[in-house]
Amino acid sequence: MSNNKTSREFAALTRRFNKSALLLAVMASCNGAYAQANQAAQQSDLEVIEVRGIRSSTAENLAIKRLSAATVDAITAEDIGKFPDKNVADSLQRVSGVLIDRDGGEGSRVSIRGTSPDWTLTQLNGNYIASSGAGVPTRSFNYTLLPSSMISSVEVYKSAEARIDEGGIGGTVILHTRKPLEMEANSGAISLEATYDDVSEDIKPQVNVLYSWKNSDENFAMLAGFTRQDKTVTSITNNASHWRFHSDTVEGAERPAIVDQATGEVYNNVWAPRAMSTGNSTEDRTRDGYQVAIQWMPTDKLDLNLNYFGAKLDYNSSSQSVLFAEWNDNHNPYYGVVLDGDTVVAYGNADNGLLNDNNWGDADVNNGVAVRRGLLSPQLTGRERVGESKSDTFDFEAKYYGDLFTATLKLGHTEAEGGTSRETYANIDARQGSVNSWFWSTVDGKPSYEVSTDLATDKQAYQYYDWFDSYSSENKDTEDYVQADLQFDIDTGIFTTFFVGAKYRSHEIKGIKNDFRWDDGGYRGYLSGSEWFHNPDFHPDPESLVSDTVVDNSAGNTGAFNFLAFDFAALDSYLRNNFTQTVVPSLGGTYTLEENIWSVYAQSNFEWQDFRGNLGVRYVNTDLSTLTYDDVVGQDNNDTTANERSSDDGEFLPSFNLAWDATEDLVVRFAAARAMSRVSYSDLSQAESYGPPVNINSPDSWTGRGTGTSVNTGLDPMLSDQFDLGIEWYYGEGSALGATYFSKDISNLPISAVEIVEREHDCCNGPIEVEMNTKVAGGDAESKGVELFFQHSFNSGFGVLANYTFTDISTSQVSTNGQKTDAEIPGTAKHQYNVSVYFENDDFSVRASYNWKDDRANSIHQGAITGTEVASIVTRTKINVFFGLVLTVFASLGALLYLPFFNGIVDG
Repeated sequence: MSNNKTSREFAALTRRFNKSALLLAVMASCNGAYAQANQAAQQSDLEVIEVRGIRSSTAENLAIKRLSAATVDAITAEDIGKFPDKNVADSLQRVSGVLIDRDGGEGSRVSIRGTSPDWTLTQLNGNYIASSGAGVPTRSFNYTLLPSSMISSVEVYKSAEARIDEGGIGGTVILHTRKPLEMEANSGAISLEATYDDVSEDIKPQVNVLYSWKNSDENFAMLAGFTRQDKTVTSITNNASHWRFHSDTVEGAERPAIVDQATGEVYNNVWAPRAMSTGNSTEDRTRDGYQVAIQWMPTDKLDLNLNYFGAKLDYNSSSQSVLFAEWNDNHNPYYGVVLDGDTVVAYGNADNGLLNDNNWGDADVNNGVAVRRGLLSPQLTGRERVGESKSDTFDFEAKYYGDLFTATLKLGHTEAEGGTSRETYANIDARQGSVNSWFWSTVDGKPSYEVSTDLATDKQAYQYYDWFDSYSSENKDTEDYVQADLQFDIDTGIFTTFFVGAKYRSHEIKGIKNDFRWDDGGYRGYLSGSEWFHNPDFHPDPESLVSDTVVDNSAGNTGAFNFLAFDFAALDSYLRNNFTQTVVPSLGGTYTLEENIWSVYAQSNFEWQDFRGNLGVRYVNTDLSTLTYDDVVGQDNNDTTANERSSDDGEFLPSFNLAWDATEDLVVRFAAARAMSRVSYSDLSQAESYGPPVNINSPDSWTGRGTGTSVNTGLDPMLSDQFDLGIEWYYGEGSALGATYFSKDISNLPISAVEIVEREHDCCNGPIEVEMNTKVAGGDAESKGVELFFQHSFNSGFGVLANYTFTDISTSQVSTNGQKTDAEIPGTAKHQYNVSVYFENDDFSVRASYNWKDDRANSIHQGAITGTEVASIVTRTKINVFFGLVLTVFASLGALLYLPFFNGIVDG
């Protein structure tokens, strides 16, 4: 094995030769599969190679894994740009250890090895790519924004290297685009596709265009690409939410024990949902992608690259739901209770005919007289939004190849804007006996509902106009960066290459929210979108807001029922005919976060006999400043107050990767590193808000404390001390079997805490004490598990790929009533596996994929799992039929067998 280095260099040269020959063959076939060659990997042991079919693709991806010094998986364009994977996340889910979150059926966020999606760093050509959407921005990339046809290859780094940017405790995903000098002159492709959705019964088109040109000297080239995809996404959901712990014996329990009103039986120390709902949402999406690349090599030693990458996602959505929740009845109105362990899985409610004091807060509404409320549920809710997300990235790279060194300079700017230009929410309720009873159950493992009236025909079921909100929101994500790197070919002793570099990043996150207020010219002046509309003279007739259209929830056998839809057009007409809209800034939802990040690194690659690898260290310093607008509740002056905060942090991050070629076919790997991820934006963008003390006798006499929430900009980044140990057996061409054990010991997790602080309030002459809910660093977590993979290519043309990941349920400490308890990290699935089988010959190829993941936690409340995505199965079948060399016909089937979401308590 003393000639390992020589054999690897020969293999790399062979692959480069095959790659060039393949490029000509693929472009000549005009099959719509974009052919391109990846840049020579002079700074890495990785070489990404273009492929020409399923068999070659899987073999080359396996070769990338084998030759890497780090723990890496790769996917080339043959796997990414093909139907039905319309975004990169859908392809990444077939990599062992990778889980994805879905938004409207599409992969949206990626998590690796049982960690949060916020702990996965996604880069474009080795640098940050900005993304945004509705809601508070996250540190995880929004893959729904990214057209997969623009990406040539993807690398998934599961172990750290000093030369790769910090930020991914879970791992780092690097997306690569094409370089025009590595394509043939005047080459290109046009593909047209159409997708039929049997739920929406729509046909949606997609077009991909790519063209590349270079001069006769082959030292100047340009590339341009465009893609557009239309899609309609329909989601049918069932949820059980607002879980509460009921107990007469446990101190701090949220509610007393449950008493079944029909039988009198008492249920103590149990969890029960306060709200159940069934819903249907439809979203029309248009995804555009743009790419322009210019490459110039004025000499053999100088390579200049200018790139632009853009993406835009327009989404217009309408959602409808029916909710069952008696919000204002605190007397345990439970009937027909069914228990599974310590979890209520069925109960109902009946109209008891009692009077309730009017508690809407307006003395002149109903003259303060007690009214017969009746059941509040069912509640018909409608929400409409018009949104857009877009991302633009510009980068310039200059690379100089010296005799014994390579110098690289990178400059870049990436920005993203996203949000909703209009979002309207309203709901109407049952009242005054319009509904006599309702019952909800999941006893059989699937939700079912019983209502005393037919909600698919009864427009009079809703007698009460309840809640209304109307607003717009915008989020911005911007980063400027400059990086300088030096690579020295030292070949001294065991060390072969030495890297050193520095990088500066200026990162800014902004959130802007505006409320839409409606001037009614009298009763209450300006009515905020978040105020009550209970006076009959100032709201529409609820029956007029019930459409004749029936929401059809029959697809998918989910247990959801049909009901009459909320009529948005009628609501909009009422508002615009009776009110004048005014846009008012909502400073409580407005914030600015700035991060100035300096980093330096040194890394050396080494080879000795049958061992190869790298070791290095990265130092990073982060200066953080935040601007929020704080709100003091109950003051005569309702103005918000600007509050600027700042913090500073520095971390050393060592890394080590080792690969041992134990035999010609066997590779043993070990990796160890300290990795970091920064605190989520949601924990940094919270405005401070607090209220007055409980009892105020006079400005000079009061008792008790106020309560509030506050942000903590001093939260340290999360750190992970982690290692991998793996073995891989490459027993044949395109065939291998392997296993990897991984462990992550994570510290500095933000946990909830209550701090007693002093604040000023105009209610009192002097500072008051406030019980401030905030976040502090101090939580710990552990994620460990095993990844198994198997790949085999038969001489007959058949092949199989499979992987399985076991993640020991990761635990973190959360604060519950001042006590720390262990709970799962949201996003963790204990078991997952993927299987793909294919057949391929010169004229025909077919591939089918099967993906399964176990139940996983999505949220935590009072130390218990309250949001769970249950085990899901996704199958994909792809058929590519080839006729000769000039025409390719794609026939593809994508089937979603079972992908439910259940928001509820999970035992254990």
